[in-house]
Amino acid sequence: MHCVNCDRLLSDFEATRKHAITFQFLDLCKVCFEDVKTIIPTIDRRELMTEQDLDTDDDDMDTGDSLEDIDDLIILCSTEKYSRDLDD
Repeated sequence: MHCVNCDRLLSDFEATRKHAITFQFLDLCKVCFEDVKTIIPTIDRRELMTEQDLDTDDDDMDTGDSLEDIDDLIILCSTEKYSRDLDD
């Protein structure tokens, strides 16, 4: 799986992270998730965490994406969920 924001390959830990209220998979890499981790409650499978998931000092992990890009992604995901609920 790839990050929906920057298209990076996700680790098993990142690929299984879910939103704690909607139970939707977030599909965000650690760099993209860093900007929103304080506002999104998550369910994590810590047994899948590796040293790579803990390492935050990677210089090559800077995507250049801003918080506004993440906000657009969150709004898009929320809109899709609610539109599917209305169709049912």
